[in-house]
Amino acid sequence: MQEGATLAQTLPPEWLKRLDAAIASSKVFHEAPVLLAASRRAYRAGLLHWANANLRNPCAPVEPFISEDMLETTLELTRQGRAELLMDSARTIQNTCWEIWMKVAFGLTQDPGLLEELLCVSSRSITAFFDRNMRELTRIIEDEKTLIEQHNHVDKRYLVSKLLDGRETDVTRAKHQLNYDMGQTHQAGVIWSLAPDTQLRHLEEMAAALSRHTLSHTPLVVLAGPATIWVWLSVSEPLAQPFLMELAHRFPDERVALGSIGKGLNGFRRSHLEALTTQRMMSSLAGAAPIVSIDQVRMLSLMSQDTRAARRFVIATLGRLAAESITLQRSLYAFLVEGCNLTKAAETLGTHRNTLLRRVERAESLLPLKLADHRIQIGAALQLLLWSKPVEDDERWTS
Repeated sequence: MQEGATLAQTLPPEWLKRLDAAIASSKVFHEAPVLLAASRRAYRAGLLHWANANLRNPCAPVEPFISEDMLETTLELTRQGRAELLMDSARTIQNTCWEIWMKVAFGLTQDPGLLEELLCVSSRSITAFFDRNMRELTRIIEDEKTLIEQHNHVDKRYLVSKLLDGRETDVTRAKHQLNYDMGQTHQAGVIWSLAPDTQLRHLEEMAAALSRHTLSHTPLVVLAGPATIWVWLSVSEPLAQPFLMELAHRFPDERVALGSIGKGLNGFRRSHLEALTTQRMMSSLAGAAPIVSIDQVRMLSLMSQDTRAARRFVIATLGRLAAESITLQRSLYAFLVEGCNLTKAAETLGTHRNTLLRRVERAESLLPLKLADHRIQIGAALQLLLWSKPVEDDERWTS
C-alpha cells in the first residue's frame, strides 16, 4: 500500500491525463473553463491527500479533504442550481481513480493472495474517502441553499440572468436597477482567468481599462462565478487591435472573449451569447490569442468541426510554411489581417518594416499557392494553424 501511495505522490503524467479526461467528460464543465481548471486542481490535491495519508498510516481511514478550489466550485454550482451534476461527476472520477489504482496494484505484486488483499483494502479506502468527501460536500451544498433561500433581494446577477433568458423585458426598470442603459449600442465580453488564486480586482481592472478606452462611462460589470466576470460596454466601433495587444501585455493571466456590437435588449443578449461562444472556442484552441472576438472564431468554429479535413486544408494551402517557425507564420498572418499593409502590420507586431518585409517574402516563397490570388484561404489556414497549437506566452505577441 505504501509503495502505491509513494507512486501516487509523484502524480504520474499518465494518471493526470486520465483524471483530467474524466473530469472534462462531465457536462457540468463543458461551458465553464474556469470551473474545469479549478476542479482539476481540486482532484489532484485530493489524490495527493489520500496518498500522503496512506504513506503515513497505511490502511487507516482517510479524513475528508475539501480544498479551496473544490469549495468554490461546489458553492458556484449550487448557486447555479446544478449541484447534483457535481455529485454525478465525483462518482465518475472515483471510478477512474479505481481503474488507475488497479493497474498500479497489478504492477506491485503478482502474488494472488497479496494482490487480493491489496485490492480489498485499497477499494475500501478509496470508497470510504470519496463517501466522506461526498457527505461533506452535501453539507456545504445544503448550507448554501439555505443562505440562497434567505437572500430574497434581487442582486445584479439575478436580474441580468432574467434579462438574458427573457424572463425580464422591462428595460426601464432594468436601467434603474443596474444603472445601465439597455437601449444603447453595446458590446458584451467575458473576462476570466485560469490562474490559481486569481484576484477579482485584476479582472475588474481589465474591465475598467476596456471601459476607459471605449469612453463607456457606465459599463455593466457582473460577477459571473469564480475568476469570471461579464461586462457590457457602450461602443460604436470595434476595438482597435493595437489596444487589445497592449491590454494583453498588461494582463498576462487574464483572457477576454468579445461578442459583436449590437443595439438594444436583443443586442445585449446576442452579444453576450456570442461572447460565451467565443470563450468556449478559445478554451478548445491551444494557441488562441488572449483577447478574441466572435468575428475571429466564426470561421474557425466551422472548420474545426472536422479536424482531419481542417488539417488537410492547412497542409494543402500552406505547404512548407506549415512546418516553419511561428514567427514566420505570424508575420504573414499579420500582413494579411492588416490588408497587406506592410507598415500597419509592422506596427501591430512591433517590428521593423524591413524585417517584416523579408519575413513576408520568405513565407510567400514557401506557399504552394499564389498569395495574391488566395489571400482568404491562406489567412484562414494560418489562423487555424496558429490557434490550434500551443504557444508560449512570450511568443504569443512577439515579432
